[in-house]
Amino acid sequence: MSDRFDDSRSPGGMSAGVSVPLHQSRVLLIDGEDSTRFRVASDFKQAGASVDFAGSGPQAVLCVLEAQDAQDPYDLVVLDLSGMGGDGCDVAEQLRDAHFAGPILALGDKATKRESARCIDAGCDDLLSKHEEPSVLIKAAVLMVNDEKVRRFGLAGPDAVTSELSAYPDLLMMLRRFVSNLPESIESVLSAQREQDLNRLREELDRVKRNATSHGYLEIRASAVSAQSELDHSKKPDAQGVVDALDELADLCQRATASPSEPPPPSGPPLPPSG
Repeated sequence: MSDRFDDSRSPGGMSAGVSVPLHQSRVLLIDGEDSTRFRVASDFKQAGASVDFAGSGPQAVLCVLEAQDAQDPYDLVVLDLSGMGGDGCDVAEQLRDAHFAGPILALGDKATKRESARCIDAGCDDLLSKHEEPSVLIKAAVLMVNDEKVRRFGLAGPDAVTSELSAYPDLLMMLRRFVSNLPESIESVLSAQREQDLNRLREELDRVKRNATSHGYLEIRASAVSAQSELDHSKKPDAQGVVDALDELADLCQRATASPSEPPPPSGPPLPPSG
């Protein structure tokens, strides 16, 4: 089990509320030094990440395995080499032996080329000086987390229906939940159509339209609007125009994916405004 880091009472090193580029990202911080742990974890928390803590290699391996078993893996492991005592790179090797496939960002007292090469050989993806400005650390973390989310989700195929929000790695989990609920949503629509329930069919189509709009699936939204228009025109759920429109809507929902159609830019676009 890991310890969840809570710095709600700390002043922190970054301006809270200014930017949350690691929103909905999970970070495991491996560190044996309280002062460094608190400072680094505060930076990540203020960037929007949830941060768990492990104080040793065996504890870190346990955390990673538990997260993988729960199908909620860490998006990034941050390893403070100097806080481990001895050779901190051993911890990276232990994580790779435990089949952790995500990025490992090592922090050291000095980030020399020789030390960096040694860390990469051990399984780390990069090495930074632990004395860097918070913005440098967070920028490197965002790059790694974005790449990891694309790797985990994959890229959408040419026939897939994607969201205009899929370019934002921070929103992929939200889109994934929406897509997983689409089969149930379209079945509710088709059920109302089979039962010739005109009012419920209108309500179900409106629900699909609103949810598709809020999640950035504009093709699905347009198809739901088209089906509503056909229904308003014919007044009959079994009219051919309605049937064809619902078939198109069902096909789009079946091809919907949370994956982006192309990799996000290195720093990720800014989050869209809420509301």
